[in-house]
Amino acid sequence: MRRDILEETFRLLVRHFDLFTMIALTVWLPGHLVINYLDFFATSKGAADAAARSFRVAILLEGVFGPLVVAATLAALLTIKQGQPPRYLAAMRWAIILWPRLFLARLVVSVAVLAGLVALVVPGAILLVRLAFVDALVALDGVPLGQALRISNTLTAGRRRGIFWTGGFLFAAVFSMAAALSALAGLAEHFVVQVLADCLIAVTQTVFTIAMFLFYWEARQAPVPPPAPATSPGQKT
Repeated sequence: MRRDILEETFRLLVRHFDLFTMIALTVWLPGHLVINYLDFFATSKGAADAAARSFRVAILLEGVFGPLVVAATLAALLTIKQGQPPRYLAAMRWAIILWPRLFLARLVVSVAVLAGLVALVVPGAILLVRLAFVDALVALDGVPLGQALRISNTLTAGRRRGIFWTGGFLFAAVFSMAAALSALAGLAEHFVVQVLADCLIAVTQTVFTIAMFLFYWEARQAPVPPPAPATSPGQKT
């Protein structure tokens, strides 16, 4: 586990909390309003049916609009690393431009990881780590998808254990906080409280994008030994 990456992740989240909150809630505030409306007010045959319908809506929103949040977050992080003040509107404009490519990239990665998970848990986890930089390569470097898959596999070499354990720690932390917030919101049994809790959870999930960006940024800044006369896969194309 990379303690320095974790510290930088939380430092960036706290320092730019307003920006990351606006980016996340651009999608997830209306999204959670719809999801919780279905839970609280939509007619249903039963609680199980309502929960299943809400889950399907959540998966649809994540699949279709999740890349928009990721792209805007990556654009903001790149601006920060370049020493410029990040702007919400600039990040969202860039995200809208990048959305089609990132949507396709995340779809391909998700299918590959899902296939690995169906076959065996370990291959799925290995693929997830090896392809951890695909989002950044496609969104920030403009690398074609096929090439991004290969470059991500190369750039993660030597960092995979750190990526795995750092991601695992963040998953455990976010999952624990989400479970606690959901339990507290459930006690209130109030539409607004549940929406607020879900939105806060959505904002905290930004840590995954931040952490993977920091690993990517470190890999891109690291000196790459020149392999014969060929172009290094770590160089921008």
